[in-house]
Amino acid sequence: MVRAVSNLSAALPALLAIAACSSAGGSSAPVELWDSAGVTIVRSHEPTWGESDAWRVSAEPQLKIGVLQGAAEYQLVDVTAAARQSDGDIAVVDSGVREVRLFDRDGTYVRRLGGPGSRPGEFEDPAQVLVAAGDSVIVWDNAFYRASRFDSAGAFAGAQSVDRGSTARAIEPPFYPGKADLLADGQLVVRLVEKSLKGDPAAASRPRSGALKVSADLSRIDTLMFFAGIEQVSVDAPWGRTDVVPPLAKRTVIAVGATSPGICIGDQQGPEIDCFGADASHTIVRWTPEPAPVTEREIAIWRDTIVAQYTQKVSRDAALQVLNRVPNPTARPPYSRIALDRVGNLWVESGRTNGLEPESIEYLVFDPTGALLGAVALPPIEVLEIGDDYVMGVYRDELEVQYLQVHELVKDRARTLDR
Repeated sequence: MVRAVSNLSAALPALLAIAACSSAGGSSAPVELWDSAGVTIVRSHEPTWGESDAWRVSAEPQLKIGVLQGAAEYQLVDVTAAARQSDGDIAVVDSGVREVRLFDRDGTYVRRLGGPGSRPGEFEDPAQVLVAAGDSVIVWDNAFYRASRFDSAGAFAGAQSVDRGSTARAIEPPFYPGKADLLADGQLVVRLVEKSLKGDPAAASRPRSGALKVSADLSRIDTLMFFAGIEQVSVDAPWGRTDVVPPLAKRTVIAVGATSPGICIGDQQGPEIDCFGADASHTIVRWTPEPAPVTEREIAIWRDTIVAQYTQKVSRDAALQVLNRVPNPTARPPYSRIALDRVGNLWVESGRTNGLEPESIEYLVFDPTGALLGAVALPPIEVLEIGDDYVMGVYRDELEVQYLQVHELVKDRARTLDR
């Protein structure tokens, strides 16, 4: 099994000093660290930031791309990824139209990279974009298991495919390879999928899953870890047994580094995330969460969403009969999305629930060693990339129109006070 977190080894002496202070005085230190069978466990009890250290993300965007009506190149359908080049230009993956668009630092459309199709330089399921050396753009397509490269001028510069069939043959049943993430060094993180049978009625369960680290030439396939898939409940329906994803369902989320081959995986079973890197180390990041109750509004939004899906085929009464067999949760997952920024920090979203759009979202930020720095409030966006001084993500308005927004990330407290 591969056990690999970026920048961890360089910070171990400092963390061990913290751990020593903690063991001498109980658990009074903000961060504890210990080793368990070669796995480093870092537990944070409180932030290490002081009040003057906290970072801030601007509420208003520095840049906003997208329109309700207007030129087609500015209409965003389903943005799944974005990455910023060194000159500030932004490559945006719109899987809704199966293309990548390049915008300059002012948000002006520059050119299209690729388009729908199966030939080299075309996409079926573009899911990820990376900026490589010389501001070349690499687009990962999950349908073809293919990485397409475009040079800084936007010209197609070649593609490299990974044989999905060979990957499948290297995996023991009942698993098979699902979606994959491209690492900065060309390797893949491949998620395993299990063909599961229907479970017991009204009993919540999670099918088995896992993640492999696969080299581009398939010369090495290593197991990162096994985990549980998305939570579901199998219930009787007028059309037969069916699996329903309950409200506030637990699921496994994966984040990969934009500039380094770091990987973090969280299964939402508790307040902990496993992080791996290229240096054969494995770190478990833990923290003390602040519990939040499940609200009736959250359940109501979930019911309305599922009813709207079912009533396309069955009556409303039939849809409600199915949902009435799904038990309501008594607790929420300890976090939702996670992200690795371009300098190695882990960002953990803790403040949003599906169907709810608060004025701001709280993220916990952990440094590359796994220690909790503190909390940062973000505007209600789905984060796509975090740089040293910006956060980029998708905002959806009340009409579900999408906008790509770039917000300033201020780490210098003195700079904040000068504003």
